[in-house]
Formats: sequence, C-alpha cells, structure tokens
Amino acid sequence: MEERARIIGRSATPRLAKVVSWKYAQLPASKVAQDMGLNHARPLSRTLVQRLGRCVGQVALDKEFEWSYSLPDFGEVVSSVAISRDGTTTAIIGEGWRETMCGTLSFYSAKGERLHTIYTACAPEHGKESFNMVMDMEIAGVKAKYPNVGYIGLADGARDNWDYLGRHTGVAILDFFHATEYLAKVAPLMGRCAAAQREWLDTACHDLKHARKGAANILRELRHHRQSLTAETPEALASTITYFENNLHRMKYEQYQRMGYPIGSGVTEAACKVVAKQRLNCSGMRWNHEPVQHMLLLRGLMCTNGRWEQFWNKINNNGL
Repeated sequence: MEERARIIGRSATPRLAKVVSWKYAQLPASKVAQDMGLNHARPLSRTLVQRLGRCVGQVALDKEFEWSYSLPDFGEVVSSVAISRDGTTTAIIGEGWRETMCGTLSFYSAKGERLHTIYTACAPEHGKESFNMVMDMEIAGVKAKYPNVGYIGLADGARDNWDYLGRHTGVAILDFFHATEYLAKVAPLMGRCAAAQREWLDTACHDLKHARKGAANILRELRHHRQSLTAETPEALASTITYFENNLHRMKYEQYQRMGYPIGSGVTEAACKVVAKQRLNCSGMRWNHEPVQHMLLLRGLMCTNGRWEQFWNKINNNGL
C-alpha cells in the first residue's frame, strides 16, 4: 500500500518529503517543524522532520554510487577543471571534534571564469577511504565527459592532499593565500619598524603573485636573511623557508594566471563552510556519524547547481 501510494517515511508524500528535507538540510528540526506550522499550515513534529530527513538522506546514501547526474549547459567551452579538497571539524558524540572532508570539482573557461562547481563531503572517518572513493567517482565522471581539458590540483600544503591529487591531475597549484599566510608570519623579522614590515609584506605578496620566479626570489631572500642572523633562526623563518622549499614547484603563480588557472582554493574553503559548518556547527550541536553523512549528502545535492531537482526526478522515476 505504502509503495503504491509512494509514501516516504511511512507518513509523507514525495512532495512533502522534498520540502521538509530541503528545510531540514538548512535548519534544526525544531525550526523546520515550527516553519511548517506557521508558514505552510502543516504542523509537524520534530521527530517526524528528523525521520523524513533520515529517510531521504538514506536514499541519497544508498544511490550515491548508482545514480549519476548531468552537468549543466555552460554556454562556454570548458578549458580546465580544478580538483580541490580541504577539511573542517565536526563535533561527534563520544569522539570530540573530528575532521570532515570536503571536495570540489570546478569548471573554468579559457578566461579563468568559474562556470560550475560540484560539491562533495563525507563524515569523519579514519583514513578518508569513503571520501576518496566519492572523489574518485566524481572525477571519473567528469573525465569521461571532458577527457581533453587540463586537470589542476589545488590545495594547501598538506601531504595527503597532494598524494591524492597527484594521481588525478597534471598541474599542481599551492593555494596562494596559504603561501601569503607564511609570508605574514615572517614579515616582523624583515623590517626594523611596523611600516617597513608592512612594505616588505606587500611587496613580497605582489611579487609572489605577479613576478616571474617570484617564489624562488622570495625563498632566496629568506635564506639570505637566515644566513645574516647571528642568533638561532626564529621558528617563523625556519618554517616559512621549509614551506617554500617543499612547495616551490607548485608556486608558479604568474604562469598559472597567464594560462587562466585559478590560484586560490577559496571555493573549497567556502565549501567547508557552506556544505558542512553552516549546518553541522551551530551552537551546541553534536552528531552521530550517520546523521552527519545524511546531512552532508543532502547539502552537497543542494549546493551543486541542478542536482537537487535531478535527485528528486530519479526518486520519482524509480518509484522510491
């Protein structure tokens, strides 16, 4: 009976489940229940909101590797795809704050304009195996559609990011703004007064971004400064030199910009906020693993342009 009537969660039509799960992916269950009563003349209990969200989230989880989604019509030629990943933290009951991974695949035109982004995220886990599998699936789907464009890895300096991205991309770009954070740490050592320190930092950031071999020249300057010191090398200077040495081959920013490549991972940092933190890190919130995964799947579908409607079309077409 329920299957023939297409009842979801034993109490809701697909239309109601779609509305409630959309709201629940953005608001706590108590607020969704209140909104449904006040603004939709459809009072619901907090428990029912949670159950519907769980049911829809479970469909998304069950079909994650089975259902594929069409890309939008960009209206422009795709020149490159930037693959990026980053982590934020989520409070897990009994475990404390754990890392939640977020990933993006962003499509760019030859002019460097971002055309579209696919957002993914996975609940905290040891080893990031599930997250890597999801990213592998998304990358494979994009490469099947766009086999001949440039694939760019874009991330901070974390080694596991580059171990993964190196397998899927031909160009590696260190996030420009992480590099400038290291320059800001060392700036107090590079001038006698505050004005001189600001001038050095402004010049260094400009040269890093716009000068040919800018990173190599800054590294040379930092090494020379280290040699001129009579006391022990300050930690900020030592760590900045090491960071530049380890990532110099990923810091050709003047060249990357000429080629229309992005140099900042702000899209992925924004994904950490929009997909994960805005919903999972509200005041006092703690989660179990399964609800976190459901929530991240729903928010990934919502944030990726066109996927939410495609997801519900699949539900309708498959009679779920």
